[in-house]
Amino acid sequence: MFCIAAFIVFLILAIFSATFRPLAAKAWHCVIRRVSFRPCDIDFSEEMKGKIIGKMMKHSPALAAFVSRWIDWFSFAFVALSIWSLVYAGMAGLNLFVYDTCNPLAVESCSLGGEACGVQQQVPGLVQSWKSGQMMEWMTGPFTRFATTVGRIPDRLRTWNAAEFVGPTATFIGATDPTAPIALEVMDPLCQFCKKLLGNMEAAGIDREYRITYLLYPIPDGNSPTGTKFAFSRILAQYIESAKTVRPGADWDLIRKIFANRDDGTDWQSFLRIGATEKEARHTLDEFLAEIGFTGDEIGKVHSLLASDSIAQSLDAQRQIVEKGLRTIKIPTLIIGGRRYDRVVSEGKLRKYSQDESQK
Repeated sequence: MFCIAAFIVFLILAIFSATFRPLAAKAWHCVIRRVSFRPCDIDFSEEMKGKIIGKMMKHSPALAAFVSRWIDWFSFAFVALSIWSLVYAGMAGLNLFVYDTCNPLAVESCSLGGEACGVQQQVPGLVQSWKSGQMMEWMTGPFTRFATTVGRIPDRLRTWNAAEFVGPTATFIGATDPTAPIALEVMDPLCQFCKKLLGNMEAAGIDREYRITYLLYPIPDGNSPTGTKFAFSRILAQYIESAKTVRPGADWDLIRKIFANRDDGTDWQSFLRIGATEKEARHTLDEFLAEIGFTGDEIGKVHSLLASDSIAQSLDAQRQIVEKGLRTIKIPTLIIGGRRYDRVVSEGKLRKYSQDESQK
């Protein structure tokens, strides 16, 4: 085990200095002998141990004696930690490739994964509490997640067609040509990153070449009293869905109102997410409807639809598409030009799609 530990150390040092390359080569020779069930080169092993212990003897004989006694165990621990780190880094890289986040269990904690709201309950093999008695689940969870991640590699490599995931009550903005390509965004009305992505799409001119549509997905959360990650996400989704039922196309006007800034410099989305009570949220949405031209009778029709079966079925159909078709663990999810993104896409990158379409 000491030879393996020495090889790891010298290999790292050899990257930065040629002085250590001969030692790395000797250590590698020793490793080859060990993995082929032959004894390590005793000369190399003793030489390295002698150098380490000899230097320690000059400063602390007691420490040198302690290290000499336990050096093989220290080597074992070092190799074990190195292997664990390599596996952990490999899993993080695989997750980043497949899910666009290095940690599917805590999407927002991965700084490399881009701006997105996590959908944690969609992660397979979620570790259960020891108190629940699910010891086997705790043990098999990482293996289940790994197998599922590997199984989803084809999703990362496939060509995505937005038209395959359009909702049953979809409305569109942008290009008026019915044959124009579709750009689809999965959004929770209260996820700040969904607002940012839609703004980037419009700023990049995607609406000139694409027909833009969306899937409403109030992020579920079984631990929340409202059942959603953001308290009033489902209420907003019900209002948006009801508004387009009463007046087709009004849903986009309502979405823009929700995503707009307030007179005091803050934004309505933040107010509805963290600053409003349910009564205030519903009153604000009613005011938005009035501002976009809804009459009192039409607002009454919206109210009658909010808890209706038709609205519930429409939102459930969109949820099924997101969870079973797209299987996303983070939103916004954008499908455009055959690509899929599970994060906010920059205006500059989106501009390439509008330019490519205009050149066809």
